[in-house]
Amino acid sequence: MSIEVITFDLYGTLVDWVNSISRALNYIRRGLAERFFENEYNTISRLREYTPYAKILVNVLKDTLREFRIDFREEYGRLIILSFAKSPFFPDALIGLPPLKKHGYKTGIISNTDRELVEITLSGVKDLFDYIVTAEDTGYYKPDKRAFIKAYEIMNVNTKKVLHVSSYPQYDLEPADQLGIKTICIDRYGYNWREKIPTIDKLLDRVKK
Repeated sequence: MSIEVITFDLYGTLVDWVNSISRALNYIRRGLAERFFENEYNTISRLREYTPYAKILVNVLKDTLREFRIDFREEYGRLIILSFAKSPFFPDALIGLPPLKKHGYKTGIISNTDRELVEITLSGVKDLFDYIVTAEDTGYYKPDKRAFIKAYEIMNVNTKKVLHVSSYPQYDLEPADQLGIKTICIDRYGYNWREKIPTIDKLLDRVKK
C-alpha cells in the first residue's frame, strides 16, 4: 500500500464504547443496549445540522427509555455521557498504534463526538495521534461523506495517501470507500468488508505489504 496517513474511527474501533455504554444501560435495566445503538445510528444518520454529541446521547437515551416505558432521570444522562467519554482503549490498539508512528506513518482520528468528550477519552494517549478531528470541528457526523471531506481538509492531507480504519462499514467504511479512500475493517463485531484484520496490532504488517 502507498500510505502515508492512517486515520481511525475512535469509538468502537480504538476504544470499547460498546461495553462501556452497555454496562451503564444494564445498570438502568438489562436489555436496553441493542435498541440504544440502533437509535443512535438512526439519529446520527438523519441529522442535517451539527448538534453536540453529548446532547445526542441524552436524547437517544430518552427515546430508548421511552420505548421501554422507563422514566428518564438526569443522573442517567450524566451516566451515559461519562460512560461514553471514559470508554477504555482496546489493548491491541495501545499495542498497535506506537509501531505505526515509529515507522513514519501519520495517524489521525475522525470521530463522531465533541472536543470536550474526546479530550476525556484520549487523556494520556494524545501523543499517539498527529490529527484529532471531531464532528464539532467538521460540522458533520459520519456516515455523511462531508464529515470525511472536511476532516481531510482540516488535516491538509492527500486522500490518495490515506488509509481509513474502522470496525463499522455503516458509519465509516462505506462513505470513505465511496470517496475513493482506502479502507480496512477491524473485525470486532463480525461485519463483512473486503479488507479485514482482527486487531490493530496486525495493521502495520498489512500496510507495509
